[in-house]
Amino acid sequence: MIEALRALDPTAWGLPLSAAMARATWADAVNACAAAPVDRPDGVPPRRVAIVASANVYTAPLGWMVQLRRLGVEVVVKPARGHAAAVGAMARAVGAEVRAWTGGDLEAEARGLADAEGVIAFGGAETIAALRGRLTVPFLGFGPRFGIHVLARPEPAMVDDVALFDGRGCMSPAASFVDRVDLDELAGWMADAEARWPRGEISAEEAIGIRTRVALARALGEVREGPGWAVLSLPADRFSPVSLPRVLVVHPRSGLDAARPYLATLGTVAGEPALPAPRHCAVGQMQRPPVGRWHEGVDVLGALWR
Repeated sequence: MIEALRALDPTAWGLPLSAAMARATWADAVNACAAAPVDRPDGVPPRRVAIVASANVYTAPLGWMVQLRRLGVEVVVKPARGHAAAVGAMARAVGAEVRAWTGGDLEAEARGLADAEGVIAFGGAETIAALRGRLTVPFLGFGPRFGIHVLARPEPAMVDDVALFDGRGCMSPAASFVDRVDLDELAGWMADAEARWPRGEISAEEAIGIRTRVALARALGEVREGPGWAVLSLPADRFSPVSLPRVLVVHPRSGLDAARPYLATLGTVAGEPALPAPRHCAVGQMQRPPVGRWHEGVDVLGALWR
């Protein structure tokens, strides 16, 4: 299974990522699957599980597909818009089935999920809530999420968290809360990341979001920009729980309370005080999560076994 996945070419799937970024994120995802232990929960396994994918990270369903197939569970996966080629290739490699339907088509959705004995879904808050209300089988729904950095001083690896998946991941840092910062140093690291992994396509909505955030930083803080990236310094009361493609936003750590209600993934370094969060990881690993049965503090596979 793993060798079949390694043989796939993610640049052939029409992703909005650059070729270098597609290859890097695919290698990370397959390596995480290869390193994952076979962790069988107690109880009776479901015969078939459906996975409803979201459009932000094309690799999001892969770890669950691999784990379930290793445990002998049949898998049905619904690809997100624009990810049909990617999910189709993954499904063929692991022996899963693809079922596609248009969001809002409740009859097609019902057919697609009819024989599933459990559902894992990623997507917007409204989508998750609607699915939860319609399903009677075990349901694990994961809506919008993001992370933050909390650091005494910047670390070079923090730009990997910002760059991977062009900042669209559910674990991408919306901001970095730092005691001491040198924007020119951060700008150099962001330029290096752009050279390694050029930014891919961005939507018109994302472009507007970037321009708006940069304009705010020009008025209230500081800005460093280059082709495909920006570093912004803003007061903590201007924290926004939204990550934008290749935009690193820095706030003073003294204003961390602005982000506490939203915290899902915390990127930090050894020795830093821990804050309550479903996931803690080293800087540079926020968008490289290990594959396992837990996600955001939830024992996903344990919830699916009866």
